[in-house]
Amino acid sequence: MVAIVCIKWGTSYPADDVNILYQGVKDHISGPFRFLCLTDNAAGLREEVEVLDLPATGGLSLRWRGCWPKLAMFKRGVLDGVDLALYLDLDVVIVGSLDPIVDHVRDNAGLHILREWNPTIWNLVPLNWRPDRGGQSSMVAWRPGEQDHLFDDVVADPEPAYRQWRNDQRYIRQKAHGAHYFPPDFCISFRRHCVWHYPLNLIFRRVKKPEGPAVVVFHGRPKPSDLTRDDQSRWGTKYRYGFGPVDWVKAYWRRGLDAAKNVRAPADLDDHGRARHISS
Repeated sequence: MVAIVCIKWGTSYPADDVNILYQGVKDHISGPFRFLCLTDNAAGLREEVEVLDLPATGGLSLRWRGCWPKLAMFKRGVLDGVDLALYLDLDVVIVGSLDPIVDHVRDNAGLHILREWNPTIWNLVPLNWRPDRGGQSSMVAWRPGEQDHLFDDVVADPEPAYRQWRNDQRYIRQKAHGAHYFPPDFCISFRRHCVWHYPLNLIFRRVKKPEGPAVVVFHGRPKPSDLTRDDQSRWGTKYRYGFGPVDWVKAYWRRGLDAAKNVRAPADLDDHGRARHISS
């Protein structure tokens, strides 16, 4: 059975984001699955979400910039009993079936990671002509137990990794055993593929729901929650921006919130915010 994995640490992402992702997965996968959240605080999470303690990451806990704590998902034993893991960032929006992604990972060994997208002008040429900018870790898949070194090596000596790789996704792409990219049609970037560059964004203001890809990645700005407000606030970057809500993102967000009926209350947690039935 495939396990969908996410990580929530600190205060950057609320429990709602985990619950919304859970519902997005449930709506877009046909087979049985487990949904695991590695976290340091389980308050507010749906009861269907399996909570795992976020492992102590030593020096990595000090380097949230670059998302180094994400490597905790590779720690030996964290995903015991899981034969196939698909990690998703909390700020993705699922718009199509995840089945082709799961099937692809089952049929191909090694670690799977997204390829970082190129600036728009490079999209005019074939993919194999574009500069390879390295991995993009909003979606990663692997077989637990095959990539334990990704955690062990950095925790043992973090400073060289910080200096050489700067962030988790470059490190994962270069150091994983059998690393290769997902097919490019599985995921797209919201800001690179859904929003026009200025000044065309002022003409083509409606952001259409993409057809084909399963996952839309929100890396950097905006975040999905920025597109759910009822007012006409501006969102996005300096040259790729829009105004007001985006209907399909808002509907996805609202469904995830409305479906979260049974969530973990503080009484269900220990003094550290962990679910009481999960061992330390």
